[in-house]
Amino acid sequence: MSFSIQLMRNNSEVNRLNKNLSPITTVTGTLKQSTSIINPVIQIQCEITDVTDCNYMYISTFERYYFVDNITSLTSDIFEFTSHVDVLTTYANQIRSNNAIIRKQENRWNLYLNDGTFKTYQNPIILTKAFPHGFTTQELVLAVAGS
Repeated sequence: MSFSIQLMRNNSEVNRLNKNLSPITTVTGTLKQSTSIINPVIQIQCEITDVTDCNYMYISTFERYYFVDNITSLTSDIFEFTSHVDVLTTYANQIRSNNAIIRKQENRWNLYLNDGTFKTYQNPIILTKAFPHGFTTQELVLAVAGS
């Protein structure tokens, strides 16, 4: 089975929904025996200059984007690509169409939520005063909270 593959360079972090992709070339690939759609192994015939910068690809037949894990040179112009699916980019439209309510909890803050607020914490300062003679007369003890 042969199909079209777009080879690309991913210039973003892997956990980003919107990736900065640079197209390299479009080639024809052939599945190596039976393979997984999630982690395919594909043989591609192309020039070495087309694959040296490739770390990402799109296979329109599978309708999925893939990270390229490894490229093995079988001959001077046939390469074997081992890859795994990029779920975030593949299902980006479905992810964007979901509705959600995001709110910070009082005691469990997530600093990755960009809402302009930060939770701060100050270590408590505890000062202990010894009374060497005990409480022989009426004494006053002052307890202060805060800094």
